[in-house]
Amino acid sequence: MADLAEIVAATDRHLAGRRVRRPEYEAESKALGYLAQVMAQNPARVLPSLCEQVLTVCGAESAGISLLANEHSDEFVWPAIAGKWAEFEGGGMPRSASPCGMVIRANRSLLFHDVEKQFPAAAGALPLIGEVLLAPFRVDNQPIGTVWAIMHSDAKRFDREDQRLLESLAHFAACAYKMADAVEAANKTREELKFVNLELAHRLKNILAVISAISSTSLRTVTPRADVIAFQARLQALAQAQDILVTRAQGEADIGTLAEAVVSKLCDHDRVELSGPPLALGPTATLTFSLILHELVTNALKYGALSSPAGKVYFSWAIIDDGERRIVARWSERGGPVVVQPSKRGFGTRLISMGILGRGDAKVHFKAEGLEVEFSAPLRALAEASATRTRIYGGAHSPDGA
Repeated sequence: MADLAEIVAATDRHLAGRRVRRPEYEAESKALGYLAQVMAQNPARVLPSLCEQVLTVCGAESAGISLLANEHSDEFVWPAIAGKWAEFEGGGMPRSASPCGMVIRANRSLLFHDVEKQFPAAAGALPLIGEVLLAPFRVDNQPIGTVWAIMHSDAKRFDREDQRLLESLAHFAACAYKMADAVEAANKTREELKFVNLELAHRLKNILAVISAISSTSLRTVTPRADVIAFQARLQALAQAQDILVTRAQGEADIGTLAEAVVSKLCDHDRVELSGPPLALGPTATLTFSLILHELVTNALKYGALSSPAGKVYFSWAIIDDGERRIVARWSERGGPVVVQPSKRGFGTRLISMGILGRGDAKVHFKAEGLEVEFSAPLRALAEASATRTRIYGGAHSPDGA
């Protein structure tokens, strides 16, 4: 086998002695544009598609990619091959028996003739190699493999333009590989985070159950009992909201799903009409909204529209854009007893008035025909994982402020 210096010198000598055709920038741009489209639509097809583009732009008869498992690996694997050698895809070759190993050492493009004489192991792959041009495949400026183009026949010989095109495609391949690797790592992290979230949710539910049990024991002599029951119901509402959050991979909850869960837990779902587009709430907004909706339904059952057989509640939400995309949600009760504004503000009234983000931006109207509440919040803030914390204190809009 010739030493590396001789191979480098031979590569430069051969390429310098061949007629150089005009740069094919249009073909290069078209190939890169196609690969970018594949990367966006089907990342798993990028490397095979790249090999196909090497065949086209370099006029090669076989093209492929060789990768090392790691920097200490002694084996190249062939994850993608196109052309006459396509049947060898998924195979490989020892680093010491492959021209790819020389390219890794040199960290530059190399051209080889008489490959079978220099690397006897290559003689087992048919058709034989007439000439092979290889470019390094770099990740973080370190060569971890090669992109190669082969001529089996004498139909053509590679030139400087082939070298430039191959290096350009190798650079794209490295970027695509790095992106795919990042996506895989992100997916793995997401799965690990999902497992952690499920474990935390399980522990949180246990904590809420313990708090509920302690409250039952410690507050057993407290009167009126309705206050204790209401406190325990709020704990259950928090636990239910947490359940919905952890079932979503991104730690978000759809507002419609959440509303349906809260309503169906407390009353017949046909008593409350829900309407609005899909909308994801972040963790903080989910928990706050769940508590607010729990208070609204509970108080409607006690004192509002749902306390009357003919009464009904309408809860709707919409997205508006008045310079900033916002959600506007409306709670409206009809068909219940005449509403009178309570003389004092209790827990529920204060919680509802604070709004979804806890900024006091809810509008509460005690209309005679039924309670109406309007909530408004920027979509950006709703999606944040740590929206402004709600300070909870006070009571509900019942006549006695319970």
